[in-house]
Amino acid sequence: MPELVNPPRRIVQSGSVDIVVQYGHYVLEAGGERSGADAPSRDGLLFGEAGWLAVVCGSDFVPVPCRVEILKRMPPAVDRRWDMVTEHDLDLAQGVLTVMGSQGHHPHLTLSNTPGVHRIRVHVRNRERALHIADAQPSVDISPVNPEEHLIQLWPVNRARPAETLLGPDSYAVSYLSGSV
Repeated sequence: MPELVNPPRRIVQSGSVDIVVQYGHYVLEAGGERSGADAPSRDGLLFGEAGWLAVVCGSDFVPVPCRVEILKRMPPAVDRRWDMVTEHDLDLAQGVLTVMGSQGHHPHLTLSNTPGVHRIRVHVRNRERALHIADAQPSVDISPVNPEEHLIQLWPVNRARPAETLLGPDSYAVSYLSGSV
């Protein structure tokens, strides 16, 4: 992964996980109830509700390297080395965030912070070059290194804001939104 924009003193807690993507996404779970069917993504990267978000991946049924950072405050700048960066609000009602596959499978990562609304910034890179287990031939080895990478940053906020794309969309989001993925 590239160097991070934020100096370490701003990071309250962090962790990394190779999250197994299932059905084209993984979930950021904050204890929220799901109201029913998943709504489609409006930006080609995130969909969900107040207490959970799903992150749309180029990969499917393979691990994606993901780093999660809980910050004291909003990062000073958007790191332009990523292909797409989107922000959304997420209510950590119990102060706990779990990153997990869409079916709740392991491995997963759990971090904690103060309860309440947090702004979440999701960075992605190389989704269009991601690995797909369905594309592999049984006689061909799949490289253990997936070029798709994710960085998730979150920090507490006093008031909610609308979702916003800060960088992008990337080519995968354009294809996703046009229905060609």
